[in-house]
Amino acid sequence: MAEIKLYTTNWSADCLKAKRFLDDEGIFYDEVDIEHSPEAARVVESANDGRRIVPTFEINGTLFSLKPFDWKKLQLELERLGVEEE
Repeated sequence: MAEIKLYTTNWSADCLKAKRFLDDEGIFYDEVDIEHSPEAARVVESANDGRRIVPTFEINGTLFSLKPFDWKKLQLELERLGVEEE
């Protein structure tokens, strides 16, 4: 089973859309709010050339962001990384 971390903020509409998509697809993930975790904020900044771009996904060690959120691009990444619906 894939390990998925979703780096978010509570005010981002794109994060809400990403969570809704994953929930609707039955894909389990751990949500990490970067506003409450300096370590998570550093991970996001490192993955995005120093910028805090959310949502940022970490799937089995692969980091990428989707802003604006695009469910088709996320679906392609999930398939590429071998993530299946539960």
